[in-house]
Amino acid sequence: MTPNSPAPLGSMLDRARLPARAAFVGILLLATLSSFDFNPDSARIATRLGRALDPQIGARDAIDALRNLALFAGWGVVWMATAAAGRTSRQLLWAVVTGAVISIGVETAQLFSATRNASLIDVFTNTVGTAIGALCFVFLVRLAASLKGQRSFVGIPTRAIAGPYGLACFIEAAVPLFRQDEVFGISGGPFARMSIALSSFTWRSLLDLPIEDFFLFLPAGMFAVAALVEAGIAYPAARNRVIIYGTALALLAELFHGPNGQPIVAGAAVIHALAIAAGAILAARALPGLSKALRGATRPRFVLRLLGALIMLWALRPWVPEFLPLSERLSHDWWVPLAALGGRMDVFSVADVVGPFCLYIPLGALLAVWPWRRTGWMANLWPAVWLAFGTEALQLFVQGRFVDVTDPLIQVSGAVIGWTIIRRAGYRPYGESHP
Repeated sequence: MTPNSPAPLGSMLDRARLPARAAFVGILLLATLSSFDFNPDSARIATRLGRALDPQIGARDAIDALRNLALFAGWGVVWMATAAAGRTSRQLLWAVVTGAVISIGVETAQLFSATRNASLIDVFTNTVGTAIGALCFVFLVRLAASLKGQRSFVGIPTRAIAGPYGLACFIEAAVPLFRQDEVFGISGGPFARMSIALSSFTWRSLLDLPIEDFFLFLPAGMFAVAALVEAGIAYPAARNRVIIYGTALALLAELFHGPNGQPIVAGAAVIHALAIAAGAILAARALPGLSKALRGATRPRFVLRLLGALIMLWALRPWVPEFLPLSERLSHDWWVPLAALGGRMDVFSVADVVGPFCLYIPLGALLAVWPWRRTGWMANLWPAVWLAFGTEALQLFVQGRFVDVTDPLIQVSGAVIGWTIIRRAGYRPYGESHP
């Protein structure tokens, strides 16, 4: 495949740099300073400052640290994604410094709030999160660049599809959307919770089978086999590796329920392992024939449609229609980003951000080299935008689901980052996937 003339990526980043960074700073302020009850009493400020400099660490702080890491990792990603051409080390330093400055500013402001808690630990976790996000972005760009020109089924490394999709599946297995009940009597730190969860485990949970997960996890095995085959591994060996490691990861994800205080369900681990194994077997048998039957733009067109269908399956779970008045579907703050997650202090509030973000990275990455259209309402990343907001709107008619503007914003962000990683790695559009 020979790409067409390069798109002016530099000028696009120049235009997006200030708006993207300003928008993310706004999100950071919204997430960290919401419900701000201004209280300038000097004695109380001194008390809050003393508490901030000598924090007492508890189980709740571990969840808060995870939230901070995820939130400020986004700042590191946004900074590096919109950085101008130049020395990477300098941009990494600027990302960390700006993340630390924003964090210090936020924690200082929280000293004047009666409802927010300033903490030196938050400054540390926020800064570390920024560094993690920035370094991960640079690593992924360089990894994609190193694979450029090598064997590829769709013009980009299939790892760009298999990795994020597999991570989304792992997150769903570890922190399920529809299985958030806690073990009775759960308390204490992660190790104490794990002990209680293991003591409550019963083999009768083998009968608790989340069948719908099978259809979501099966593609993870397929994508993983395709990625290994691109790396030069034979189909049978790739299949066997995916089955072995997929089974191990399914068990590990279920064991993660313990520290989170959730029941460990043997049936869920079985379904996830079987789905990944079935996907691996299916890919090993079907991919050789499909790669010959689907040529040119037909192949990425097929994968784009597959990704779109999978995203719809994820978004519209549990696939049961329900018609309720809008007043029962829309909360008063449904249009405020992160409002629905702001009141939650659990691992799910992190998983509900990272999982959907990962699902859209492959879609954005593929659209970077195979745009639906070059111009018009389906050009560039517009298909991802329509899909994200369209599936969110359809949740108005799905049992147990509620509309929240946070979801499509996170999903579109994932597509944007996937697109940017591939384009910054030097890939250019090959042509329209739907001419």
